[in-house]
Amino acid sequence: MVLSTDKHAVIWTRTKDGPLKMADMIVTPKQTRFSYTKEFIEYDAEYGAKYLAGGVSLLAPPQQYKTEQVTYLAKDSIPLYPRLMSMLPARNETNIQRRLYTRILEKSDLPPKPGLDTDWEILLLSAHNGIGHLDIFRDDRIAENYYNNPEQRNLLTSRSAYWKQIQAEIQNTVYDIDDDELLDAFGPTPSVGGMIPKILVAIPDVKNWQGEFASPGTKEVDDVGYVDVILKIEPIGYEGVLTLEALCLELHQELDFEVPQFWLSEIDGMRVLAIKRFDRSGEGYPIPMESFYSVFAIGDKYFQSNADTDLEEMAYRIARLGKVANMDVRAIQHELYKRLIVALFTGNGDLHLENLSFLGGAEHVKLAPVYDPAPMRAWSRHNTRFAIPLIFDDEVGGLRENIIKLGEAYQYTNKQAVSLIDEIAEKTKDYIKRVEALNGVPEQNKKLLIEIVKKERELLK
Repeated sequence: MVLSTDKHAVIWTRTKDGPLKMADMIVTPKQTRFSYTKEFIEYDAEYGAKYLAGGVSLLAPPQQYKTEQVTYLAKDSIPLYPRLMSMLPARNETNIQRRLYTRILEKSDLPPKPGLDTDWEILLLSAHNGIGHLDIFRDDRIAENYYNNPEQRNLLTSRSAYWKQIQAEIQNTVYDIDDDELLDAFGPTPSVGGMIPKILVAIPDVKNWQGEFASPGTKEVDDVGYVDVILKIEPIGYEGVLTLEALCLELHQELDFEVPQFWLSEIDGMRVLAIKRFDRSGEGYPIPMESFYSVFAIGDKYFQSNADTDLEEMAYRIARLGKVANMDVRAIQHELYKRLIVALFTGNGDLHLENLSFLGGAEHVKLAPVYDPAPMRAWSRHNTRFAIPLIFDDEVGGLRENIIKLGEAYQYTNKQAVSLIDEIAEKTKDYIKRVEALNGVPEQNKKLLIEIVKKERELLK
């Protein structure tokens, strides 16, 4: 597996009318370059708005660039085009697929070097049918073979080996499983980032899910309809986190946020939370989805981390995006401000830029539904008020006054912000009792979360 300085790949997508090549791409240590195909530009012009075809990024709309080359200069922490970086299994110890794919590559005849070379090979190995609408292949021949010969995997038949592997990875132990069996179980489907292990599967579309699952894209098993989900697996050291997340999803529903369908269950002794995927249409076709992190990193050459923006600046970035994408800026800002307030009242200090996403192509984009609202402040190592900095001004006042002032950036008047804070305080007043009543959450974590929420509620009065 000898890699030249220039790495070549192709980007495809699945549309209502079948697979379609989007772009040709070249990656070097210094930059990523890609250009759209004429076929995709024509398709996007005719059907993009209707079918949400979407370009490679919101900030690279096909109708603006046409066949002109899009260039991204590599940054230290983001060496690949940010939208592609988001398709890689995260570099953290809890990401199951990162470890498995790395292990497979290490066993190849010429293993890639650590860093960009390894990321590149993982991207080519895994970046098909993942979150969003982009599929990455080494060349068109491999792409056509992938679409013409759909996998006939069925995880129901390999559940024992599959879950032994999952358990072994989570517990950091060794379970010997053949590489071919591994790929058969996991397939070329990337998980998503974050602290909690996640995999993509399909489960029965029934109210009382009992832990059955199948391969992504499965529509039916034994006359029972199946639906694609992101399946979260509770990691060691965070017992109860999925129970808390399910409570917060339920709470957001009650507050009239758009929340995907979800199921809390247990499989082979492991607690799991299944979240219905909202990056797929009713017919199963992919909908573009891009995190705030990716969009900001593409649009700002200096941006590399959450610390490179703040909560007020985030509102202005959204307003600027509205100049190049068809979106209701005011509606998105209002929704986002409301989510920030709910995060304060629930102890969710983990509302970072990868837990916020845009859904849809540049022709029509909106804020993605609520996801990952777990109250991570229940764990002392995650006890941060906001993952995205709030520039606190003591002259303005305390927390309540600074949050009210922040509302101005999100197109709220001070009176409206006050009313919203008080309304959410009233509607979440039983949150502490609901946390106390939960089973499966360690008492020490309940106690810490409750103490934090009580203090925040006092400061927000």
